[in-house]
Amino acid sequence: MKKPITPRQELILNSLVETHIDTAVPVGSQALRGRCRITASPATVRNEMSALEEMGYLTHPHTSSGRIPTDQGYRYYVDHCLGLSEAPERVVKKCEDDLFELSKETPDPMSFVEEALRLLSTFVREAGLALYETSGRETPHGGAKVFMQGSSHILEKPEFRDWNKLQTLFRAFEEKMELMASIQSQLLEQGVSIRIGRENQVEALRGCTVIAAQYSISGRQKGTLALVAPTRVKYAHAVPLLKSVASLMGAILDEKF
Repeated sequence: MKKPITPRQELILNSLVETHIDTAVPVGSQALRGRCRITASPATVRNEMSALEEMGYLTHPHTSSGRIPTDQGYRYYVDHCLGLSEAPERVVKKCEDDLFELSKETPDPMSFVEEALRLLSTFVREAGLALYETSGRETPHGGAKVFMQGSSHILEKPEFRDWNKLQTLFRAFEEKMELMASIQSQLLEQGVSIRIGRENQVEALRGCTVIAAQYSISGRQKGTLALVAPTRVKYAHAVPLLKSVASLMGAILDEKF
């Protein structure tokens, strides 16, 4: 049985994850003490970081004494430390307002879904996908359409400076329908699904976090909205924004189209 994490270790893990998300570099004990505002000595913080590494929550690049979170560390952070009550309400409200304005300018539901995805991707600066299930009225035989926006944001991330890794990911992006099918197979029935690193079925996504949610029209499932980002994504920013946009998209589609 795994040794339970202590409150001090949880504080250190939470602070280390958020520091690494902000800086993209390994985090040392000195930087962590400044962020945690804990009274423990540097030696104690280092010992706790070592303990967290032994438990599988942290690792360290061989060239650095600092630590970075593992997939398991991010999972603990998302499940136990992510305070969605601290979501950027002003940013969420601005995104919602822009989405309402967008709905006035788009002539059909597919255009609206694509532009809503573009808006979300711009706000979080991550790649996004959206599935829209068409009806016989919209296309001759109905079916589904997958949109992708913001793939260029991947190029801004230091995690994807490796050309082979980047090439593999962009090949996966080219197969949008297959990629979305895999994301859908791991969706939660309700709420936001967060798959981190090796939790993703697609090999190309195992260095990524996929945040996804369904949106519905008149209570019927109609589509899926997803973000593909590094595991270092700003969860407290991306999760509430995606959740809000997915919910509002369904309401707008239901009312207008």
